[in-house]
Amino acid sequence: MTKRQATPETTTPAPAKERRRAREISAAPVVENVPRRKRNGRPGKAREADLVVIGAGSGGVAAARRAAALGARVILVERDAIGGTCVNRGCVPKKMLSYGATWAAILSDCLSHTGGKEDWRDAIVRVNAEVARLNASYAQRLTEAGVEILHGEARLTSPTEIVVGNETLRTRKTLIATGARPRVLPVPGGELASTSDDVFTWQTVPASMVVIGGGYIAVELASILSRYGVKVDLLVREDRLLPRFDHDVSAALAGALAAKGIRLHFNTEVTLLSQANGATEVCYTQDGNPGRTQTVRAQAVLAAIGRQANVEGLGLEDIGIELGEKGGIRVDRQFRSSERALYAVGDCMAENLHLTPVAIAQGRWVADRLFGKRGDLADFDIVPTAVFCEPAIGVVGMTEAQAIEDAGKPERIRTEIKRFVSLENRFGGSSQQSMIKLVLNARSGRVLGVHLMDNAAPEIIQALAVSLRLGLKASHLKTTLPLHPTVAEEIFG
Repeated sequence: MTKRQATPETTTPAPAKERRRAREISAAPVVENVPRRKRNGRPGKAREADLVVIGAGSGGVAAARRAAALGARVILVERDAIGGTCVNRGCVPKKMLSYGATWAAILSDCLSHTGGKEDWRDAIVRVNAEVARLNASYAQRLTEAGVEILHGEARLTSPTEIVVGNETLRTRKTLIATGARPRVLPVPGGELASTSDDVFTWQTVPASMVVIGGGYIAVELASILSRYGVKVDLLVREDRLLPRFDHDVSAALAGALAAKGIRLHFNTEVTLLSQANGATEVCYTQDGNPGRTQTVRAQAVLAAIGRQANVEGLGLEDIGIELGEKGGIRVDRQFRSSERALYAVGDCMAENLHLTPVAIAQGRWVADRLFGKRGDLADFDIVPTAVFCEPAIGVVGMTEAQAIEDAGKPERIRTEIKRFVSLENRFGGSSQQSMIKLVLNARSGRVLGVHLMDNAAPEIIQALAVSLRLGLKASHLKTTLPLHPTVAEEIFG
């Protein structure tokens, strides 16, 4: 789940501190040329490499392929399926389930279908087929690039020596790209709750579900399950959904999800899960009534309360690698850990945006730096992101609150908001409104942020990310001819 997905989850618009951190990391470095190992090692000795990458997710695969293309001898170690969270338990299967949920909802509405539940099994078959295809494709491309793939659990005995099973690897440089995993609900009975990883193993869906969380993963899965006919209660710890997105988008999405039948409970603190008579009971308190415990019952519970770095068992503490407060690896501007021979990219870092393209850019950048090629640096200041719920959310740039904080005074920022019913919704007989919000510099008219709520939003926002990097202004939007009839034309005034 990439993205995605806002709470401790970090695929939302970056606050000023994180954007400054991203700028520092992307500062142009001096290329570090790592001496190449010879490819013909002596029999009986430890296997040697120029670079050992631990973790075959988005960042690890990108780094391994780029380093191999630059002539390095690379060994990629992975204990699970190649592709990491994004391919196996995140972005790809989640979006495919979302497509299936939309089809199920259409069949239910238009053909008096069964409510979508029987369509879940078909969707899982399609998802598994695509994941298997991607696993094979990744392995093939890595092998063709000259990367040696080693399956197993890795443990570091030094920054340049790794043990995998009965084999020892010695390397000039090591890159940790082990990603992150869902946090377990830390309350009595928390083990009764499923996580986002579990969803893609289900062969059927329950009639009712309590989803705990208010970030992008919780919102996406609540929306998907609801469209498959599941009665969903969403327990949100904060006072709004997607707390790190723009407040107007959060409010608009809450209204849209409620209109689709999802019951929203804000300012909640889950205290206990228990099981009885074939159902799970969730006990929680709410702000304003701290002494009063409320309950909601459902056939199943899903906890989507954030993610934590996958660094346990690697032996990092034993070799003196400094970790952050939440367990991720601390790195400097060059992605080096406290040991200069060991690097980290992606979601296993202490501070990072949990987005697949960010990890890929970081992995390629490290490989370029180590093996003699100075590549173009990604712009980590302008990072587009999306929430694949229905209606979908697409954002790039600053929220209104971030822009005001950055400018120092509210009067230096102005906003434009449009609400309209798309042709898609009108055709379906729905009055669901779409929304577009522009955050602008009041004096220059420069666009600082774009926030969209519509099923077309993720596709539109990618092009707008380029426009923001090039200095898009409100005057440019007003003097550019729009394409009619589209959702995007509403941006142009």
